[in-house]
Amino acid sequence: MTEIIEDTISRNKEFQEQRRSRVQRLKELKAPAIIIETEEMISKMTLAEYEIYCQQLAEEDKKLKSEYAKINPIQKSIVDEIYDRESKLEYDYFVYTSDVHLIRALHPLSFMSQEDYDHDLYRTFLDHAKELYRDRFKEHFGAEL
Repeated sequence: MTEIIEDTISRNKEFQEQRRSRVQRLKELKAPAIIIETEEMISKMTLAEYEIYCQQLAEEDKKLKSEYAKINPIQKSIVDEIYDRESKLEYDYFVYTSDVHLIRALHPLSFMSQEDYDHDLYRTFLDHAKELYRDRFKEHFGAEL
């Protein structure tokens, strides 16, 4: 039992030292005050407290996105545009292997609002388009390996 307690204390101490170091680096970089304040708050937490804090943030984010979706219905024209753009993509190794490159290739901010994108309103359709793209070009990818 004492080993578990000592291990927990050791991990908490290491976590807090890493976070304090991060605070110091942010101050050196003259980061925005809100970022430094958040890091200072985190640096005083234990690892378990930090995990709970992250879970609470994730729950709040999910709630905000759900509320946004209730007042902003999905538009068929945007869904159609996602699939239309996916169908026109040619094979590209980087697009195939990287979600970031695929999103850049689809360029969703040219046909949907930043708010819709930030609130993941069309995330399901973008993820499905990614699956379709990867299924369509899996032979090409396998040939390059």
